[in-house]
Amino acid sequence: MKKITLLLIICLLSSCAKTGLHVINNFAKSGQFQTYKNISYGKQKLNLYIPKEKEVSATVIYFYGGCWGQCSSYNKDDYVFVAETLTKQGYAVVIPDYRKYPNVKIDAILDDAKAATLWTLRNKEKYGIKSDNVFVMGHSAGAHLAAMLVDDETILGDKLNQINGFIGLAGPYDFYPFNVNDAYLFDLFDKKNNYYASQPIHFVNGNEPPHLLLQGRNDKKVFVHNAINLAAKLEQYQVDYELVVFDKMSHAKIIINLAKPFKNKAEVLPHIVDFIEKHSH
Repeated sequence: MKKITLLLIICLLSSCAKTGLHVINNFAKSGQFQTYKNISYGKQKLNLYIPKEKEVSATVIYFYGGCWGQCSSYNKDDYVFVAETLTKQGYAVVIPDYRKYPNVKIDAILDDAKAATLWTLRNKEKYGIKSDNVFVMGHSAGAHLAAMLVDDETILGDKLNQINGFIGLAGPYDFYPFNVNDAYLFDLFDKKNNYYASQPIHFVNGNEPPHLLLQGRNDKKVFVHNAINLAAKLEQYQVDYELVVFDKMSHAKIIINLAKPFKNKAEVLPHIVDFIEKHSH
């Protein structure tokens, strides 16, 4: 077991992250949840996971990262471990795929995030989910998408009041001006050169649902100022929020903390559970 865990860590912290995710997903016990795969929504598909042994108390829509498609080939099937961990808490989990850069730009990606969220709000009862508690959650670029859904109220419109809260893990919320090493962002976020309009922080106006911002101080991909600056903006507009900065947490480790080999000793899951329970009806 120790050798497997060591191999897993090496993979996750190196170029074979896809292999590491495959190993992690092998630990997930599919018998604990009902899986509905490849459900069509909008122009993409999603997976829905529902706990078998517990009544659903909330639904979590999880958006995975990967530089909006630029730096990875991840898809919804790579995150069964997230579903396993959250369903064990009594939460239904929706994991959508979305169109990715360079095939599309940010507007199309956000359209998919919106469509997946609206699908969940319309269809959860068809799958026996009686709870009205719905949270959006994401890691890295996925946290950016989820944050935009709740911070830019024009995206969901009057449906925003059906979202109980936002959970962001290592999200880029305030990252313009872009780093010269990330030149693709100028193309991805082409808003007629108004890159300002793609940063969640600039949409906060006091109408947002509660935010949970989880961030590693040791994150070298999405720097800690993103969460700190967004928290300050939420504070300014008196939006309910929690900011947790983990001193020794890297960009990958903050989501891998939810995997079965690590979650029993992890710091991340308790904050997510406490937040969901606090903001559920």
